[in-house]
Amino acid sequence: MKKAVSFLTAILTLGALASCAQTSTGTGGTSGSGGSYTPSGPKEITFWHCIGHDKMNSLQRVIDEFNEAHASTDGYYVTAEKIAGDYDALHDAIKTRLNAGRIPSITMGYPDSFAEYLGDQGEDRSMILNLDTFIENDANFHPETMVPEYYAEGQSYQYDGTWSVPLYKSTEVMYYNVDLFQSTNFYRQHKDETYGSYGAILGQPKTWDWDTLIYAAGEIQAELGNQADFHAVGYDSDANLFISQMAQRNIPYTTAEGEGSAHYLFYAGGQPNEQLVDLACDLYELTSSGTSQDQAMVTQGTYGSYASDLFLQQKVMFTIGSTGGSVYNDPNGKFQAALVPVPSYQNNHKYIMQGPSLCFFDTRDPAKEAAAWEFYSQFVSDPELNAGVALENSYDPVRSSSYDSQTYQAWCAMGLVEDNGKPGASYSDNDNLDAAMANRIPNLTSIYAENEWYITSDVFMGSGTAREEIGMILTYARESSASTTEARIREAIRRAAENCVL
Repeated sequence: MKKAVSFLTAILTLGALASCAQTSTGTGGTSGSGGSYTPSGPKEITFWHCIGHDKMNSLQRVIDEFNEAHASTDGYYVTAEKIAGDYDALHDAIKTRLNAGRIPSITMGYPDSFAEYLGDQGEDRSMILNLDTFIENDANFHPETMVPEYYAEGQSYQYDGTWSVPLYKSTEVMYYNVDLFQSTNFYRQHKDETYGSYGAILGQPKTWDWDTLIYAAGEIQAELGNQADFHAVGYDSDANLFISQMAQRNIPYTTAEGEGSAHYLFYAGGQPNEQLVDLACDLYELTSSGTSQDQAMVTQGTYGSYASDLFLQQKVMFTIGSTGGSVYNDPNGKFQAALVPVPSYQNNHKYIMQGPSLCFFDTRDPAKEAAAWEFYSQFVSDPELNAGVALENSYDPVRSSSYDSQTYQAWCAMGLVEDNGKPGASYSDNDNLDAAMANRIPNLTSIYAENEWYITSDVFMGSGTAREEIGMILTYARESSASTTEARIREAIRRAAENCVL
């Protein structure tokens, strides 16, 4: 075992400083609660997660390395416990356990969930730790080598400080059925034509902006809509669809400032944002107009199934979904599929940054908390180790140096074909259509990182609800009895906003 444990020895000498922002004392109650709590074993660092067994190989190796390093020194060890199958269920399971007085050392999740553990009663009542003291006293951590957008996410909470650190990250891409697309009359008749104001070439989806995608989808739907349950475009996440389009169109969404309804800018002053109304009307028409033969786009919310399922059934030609779910869009040789950036409105490339982070709970045991931090600092975020953990799950690693690691380079090489000396060859030119999606994803998403295309939303108590509700607009509109599309949309946005502040 090559990993040093000197940081742990050093941080233990800091005593109370290792407790970061903790102010709770005594034996009763978690920080911010007042009830009793059940600690784990004195040397056990519990890690709650929702990773499938088949995706735990690399992370388990990291855990084993940490445990081996500490077996003959201080005896601290990490135990990983899967307590749910997805992030929403994980958050619910954690809340249930916290209410029962069970406290982990570390859990994975999303900032919206962590904001709830942080609470709104002041940072001294937080159930999770402010990590700044650990970071400041860890000469081996080097936050400057983290991907800036990934690291900054952990500093965007309701209180100043660093409250979470990234595990691995993902975004959205557009997958498309090359065989089906190139078999259409639309492709054969227009493949060399340009469309719109941004130089889009109709036969090359890698050049498309959002308006070109919608135009092509309408033409293809008209051509193939007589096929049972065919839809030109699918979008896996209604929330991501709205949040991304709103960011690209500069439509206000939420803010961490203020209280209550002031957080929800999309319904400021008791009125829906007019640009949002226009966007939602357009999306409603795409997903709801006429019969199913006319629906050029389907979403998980409007169809009731993930678009990735329809994509593999060749009932959707273009599908937009998470890179972390690439396995669900991999046809495995049934047909050829390509990967391109999601077409953006007026080429304003702003894309959701997804993927879990880690937060560290107040266990009232400074030595254990220091050991838990070292598990992340020197093992989980190690450039080579993190590359292995991320790539196994079709995510991107969190350190810039990971992208130069042997693990990362070897993995990505399997997703490319030789460029034959072509000047200025890009990923889109070299994408190996015969390679597994998991090997091809990082070559594309590295372009997102290099161009700083990622966006995040403000985190506050209620930001998770806002995300859920903005993704319900099309569903609420379909449930409305209003006589016009616009009336349905206005009612849907009002309903979403009111649900945010209930």
